[in-house]
Amino acid sequence: MRQYCTVAFTDTLMAWDNDLQFHVQSGDHHSTFYFRLPDAWAILSDDDLHGKIFAVAQQMYVDLNAGFRAAEPDDISYMLLKGTQVQRLDAAAAQAKPWLTAPNPAVWEQTPCVVVDDDGAYTKAPRDEF
Repeated sequence: MRQYCTVAFTDTLMAWDNDLQFHVQSGDHHSTFYFRLPDAWAILSDDDLHGKIFAVAQQMYVDLNAGFRAAEPDDISYMLLKGTQVQRLDAAAAQAKPWLTAPNPAVWEQTPCVVVDDDGAYTKAPRDEF
């Protein structure tokens, strides 16, 4: 059986402050993603699962920032993932498919759905294929 979870992200834009000469946080932003996990992750303890999901989320932000830098190479601001909260979905909650009606996590995100492979690699999936 596939394992799904809700992952609440807290992030912030780290904007460069010319007066201070370092990046400053611009305020917390909260969003929700839905992760489909590999079967092997279903048996992990909550702490181990959170650690693996946080690593996936961090890679998502590395990739996100690389895309932003490619589009705006002179902008040294970046998005910082501050934390994640993970909640496993039971069978009934997963069957309800809450991702079908969930808002997109941010204007640059096309979907809140993330499929995770055994090795921690991820793919963002369309809602109806999740």
